[in-house]
Amino acid sequence: MELSAATLVFLSVISLPILVTLLSRSSVLSSKRRRPPGPRNLPLIGSLVHFLNSQPHIALRDLAKKYGPVMFLRMGQIDTVVISSPAAAREVLKEKDVIFASRPSLMVSEIFCYGDKDIAFSPYGPYWRTLRKLCTVELLSAKMVRQLAPIRDEETLSLIQKIQAAGQGGKPVNLAKLLLSCSNKIAGKAAFGQDCSNELQEQFLSAMNVGLKISGGFTIGDLFPSLWFLDVITGLRHRMWRAHRQLDTVYDKIIAQCEAEGGDSLLRVLLRIRDQGELEVPIDTINIKAILVDMFSGGTETTSSSVEWVMSELMRNPEAMAKAQAEVRRVFENKFPQDHEGMMGELHYTRMVIKESMRLNPVVPLLLPHLCQETCDVGGFEVTKGTRVIVNAWAMARSPEYWHDAERFRPERFEDGTIDYKGSRFEYLPFGMGRRRCPGDTFGLTSVELIVARLLYYIDWSLPDGMRPDEIKMDMQISAAARRKEPLHLVASPYKVVPVQS
Repeated sequence: MELSAATLVFLSVISLPILVTLLSRSSVLSSKRRRPPGPRNLPLIGSLVHFLNSQPHIALRDLAKKYGPVMFLRMGQIDTVVISSPAAAREVLKEKDVIFASRPSLMVSEIFCYGDKDIAFSPYGPYWRTLRKLCTVELLSAKMVRQLAPIRDEETLSLIQKIQAAGQGGKPVNLAKLLLSCSNKIAGKAAFGQDCSNELQEQFLSAMNVGLKISGGFTIGDLFPSLWFLDVITGLRHRMWRAHRQLDTVYDKIIAQCEAEGGDSLLRVLLRIRDQGELEVPIDTINIKAILVDMFSGGTETTSSSVEWVMSELMRNPEAMAKAQAEVRRVFENKFPQDHEGMMGELHYTRMVIKESMRLNPVVPLLLPHLCQETCDVGGFEVTKGTRVIVNAWAMARSPEYWHDAERFRPERFEDGTIDYKGSRFEYLPFGMGRRRCPGDTFGLTSVELIVARLLYYIDWSLPDGMRPDEIKMDMQISAAARRKEPLHLVASPYKVVPVQS
């Protein structure tokens, strides 16, 4: 969401016809209205000037230090309230959860999610509740996640083999690229089954990745609804629809193959439910495609980014690396690879490392936006119906007000087990909280934990060209997920030979 000065000037010039309307709207605000405090909103562009040279989560954190944990901004033409404290987050995500349980429609969700028919962006109501139940009971239940263990086992061992091959001769390995490929394969095989042809899976991954790259961040139409036509003029909407049609064509081929050949996969479950009409709100093929978009996007970028951040933090903190590696090797030594996933409960320190990395580097730092469905109070201020609400999870997770040594990597802070992924403490929300909490957390975490454990067990890691740990850059780049701005390159030396897979 970083905007150039030229873009803001251009928007100002072409928006003059609507200036009077916006100024009139500001003038009719009642003196009795207890709107949250916030920076001065400039005509036409509102508060966007604050995002010219900064990542959104950082800019919002800095503004909140001045204006408070419940802050009002006008993002272009969109009224927005930003939440930056656990108390306010509790109000929005728990106490008034129903009021804030819906989502705004964005161009990416409109196009790629078949008119907001997915789980993440569908409006709150009977259809969304049906999808949520479908996910928790059928698609992403603990039982289903366990059934997918052979896929994770196969693909993570394949990842280790590729890393060891690429790192021969001490050549630095592009870990980011290999992690993304691995998470793509896990999500693809889980969604479509082992029997789906590699060619079709590769076509799907190609189309999906094009869409994700195009759709990173807000569009002009998302911030200036009256100027939606600019996304047409710039060609952005056309490119997104072209990627959507490519993706849809691949979907049709995969679904046809699955219907003809059967097999075990999330798609097979969805087709059975579609054909048998088991849900209160029936689903059709379009709904299935939208659901699978979430299954894939939630299981690839977020998984690979999470692991890359974990490895970055460990390389920056050699003592933590040595401690986690020793634990994994003690637990996994002389055990069959297929038993590794079942031993994750014994990797107490390694799990704390993952939690701490997710605190410092949440892959969805602002969570997904909420939509206020009814005027109400939050933190003593009025939030009007139709306002977008953003929860700055990144800011709360790094605030010295809620964490000792907040900027320091200290896995031991999770040792007492009082903080979990489910929102037991609102200053730690890597998967959100409430009705719209990420339903795929178990699936994603299981993959992250196994990948990290195997990276530590099978490989000894070092930095390239004599680089020091404190020279590792940790700049963040936000698109579909918050990933490292510079892909992580490390030297990988084999510690254990990966068993040859039959």
